[in-house]
Amino acid sequence: MSEPLPVAVTGMSILTALGRGPSAQLSGTPAFAEVTRFDTSNRRTHHAAIAADAGTLDEELDQAIADACVQAGVDRSTTPLLLALHTPPSRDFGQLRTYTSACVSATTALADAFTLIRLGRVDRVVVAAAYLVEPYQFALFDAGRALSTDGALRPFSLHRTGTLLGDGVAAVVLQAGEGLAELVSCARSGDAYHPVQPAPDGRGLTTAINSALRKANLPPEAITYVNANATGTTYADASEAAALNQLRGPAVSSTKSAHGHALEASGLVEFVVTVAAVRAGKLPVNAGFLEADPACAVDLILDAPRPVTSPYAMSLNSAFGGANTALVVRVG
Repeated sequence: MSEPLPVAVTGMSILTALGRGPSAQLSGTPAFAEVTRFDTSNRRTHHAAIAADAGTLDEELDQAIADACVQAGVDRSTTPLLLALHTPPSRDFGQLRTYTSACVSATTALADAFTLIRLGRVDRVVVAAAYLVEPYQFALFDAGRALSTDGALRPFSLHRTGTLLGDGVAAVVLQAGEGLAELVSCARSGDAYHPVQPAPDGRGLTTAINSALRKANLPPEAITYVNANATGTTYADASEAAALNQLRGPAVSSTKSAHGHALEASGLVEFVVTVAAVRAGKLPVNAGFLEADPACAVDLILDAPRPVTSPYAMSLNSAFGGANTALVVRVG
C-alpha cells in the first residue's frame, strides 16, 4: 500500500482589518473601531474590525483566489475550488461546493480538500472563504448578546464580555508535495451536549485534538503554538481551555483578539495567520487581556510575541452547538 501523499500549502492570500497579506496580520494591535459601514445607533454594540479599503465580497474573494493561485503557480481555471461563505456568492466562481456550516465552514472545507489530495483523487485544491461585516449578522449577534460591550475582544480573560465581528477574506492552495507549510492532519468532532452551548468539559474539542495528534503521529508536547478559536465569550472560552489543558503547555493565543471573528471565514483566516506566524518565528499575542480567569488556565502569550520552539502548530475552530475542528500544520 502506498504512503499517503503529503499535503502542502503552496499559496496564501488574506485580507482583514489589519491589512492585506500574511505579514500584515502579525502586528498584534487590535483593529476594532466604531462601525461606519452601516448604522449601529440602535445596537448595544458599535464596534467591529472593518478593512478600510475592502471592495465587495465577490471582488475580494475573486482577488484572494487569484493571488493564492499566482503564488502557487497553478492554473485557476483547472484547479478545483471549495468555498466557505455565509450566503452563496452573487457570481459563479466555478466552485465544487459551498460550505455554510457556521464558524467551522472554512476548516471543514480545508479538511475535505486535505482528504481529497491525501487519497490521490486530485493533486491540488483552492480553498477560499469570505465574510465582510454586514448589518444582518451584526444585528443577530447583538440581539443575542454575544457581542462585546466594551469595544474589545478579550479571549480567555476575566471580565470578557463577548466577541466582535471582523472582515476576513482568505484563500489557500493545497497541493501534493512541498510548499510554504504542510497540513499534517485534520480532525472533526461534535460535543452532542446542547443546541448552542459547548460542553463545559471541552469533550468534543478534546476528541478533535487527540484525533489530529494521533493522525499526525505526534505527542502533545510537539505542538509549539495553538491559535485558539476563543471568541471572548464566557462559556466557549472556558470549554476550550478545558480541552487545551491536555496539550501540556503550548503557547496559546486567539488572533481573533486583533482581527475579529469572521464567522464562516474564521477558520481559514486563522489558519493563514498561524502559518504566517510560525514562518516568521513570531507567535502572536493574545490581545485585550485584563486579568487571569481561573476557568481559562492556559499558557497565554500576553506581553510580546514568543519565539517558535517547534515546527508544529495547531489551529482550532468551533461553532455553536459544539462542532469542532483541529488542524495540525508543520512549517519549515
